[in-house]
Amino acid sequence: MKIEVIGQQGTKYKENIDYAVVLKKSGEFAILDKHIQTITTLNNEFIKLVSGELIFYLYVQSGAVVYKDRMLKVYALNAALDKTMEKAKELVMRIEKEISEKIKKQNIDYSKLEKDLREQISNARAGHI
Repeated sequence: MKIEVIGQQGTKYKENIDYAVVLKKSGEFAILDKHIQTITTLNNEFIKLVSGELIFYLYVQSGAVVYKDRMLKVYALNAALDKTMEKAKELVMRIEKEISEKIKKQNIDYSKLEKDLREQISNARAGHI
């Protein structure tokens, strides 16, 4: 079966896997090849991905999981893949922190530009006869 993880900027991961285990706070369930159609939501939860001897964990901050026609699609606000649950979660938190800092910087830059524009309009005495 295939897995595709879709984030805000498009497809993040696309791989072949043997099976997946959705690890929810309320319990867990496996999705095997030829599984019935399934949909569930994830909020700060994991999906264990198994391909042969390889095991990876996908941390999903907020999203939905849809299995249909041998394709597992994960639609996520933020998601990260790593060999351990802790590292996957840390990666999402680090990315979220970087995005937050970038947004704060942009807001400060816009405030400065707005202040400069206001000063230029005042100095040009625009609107005064």
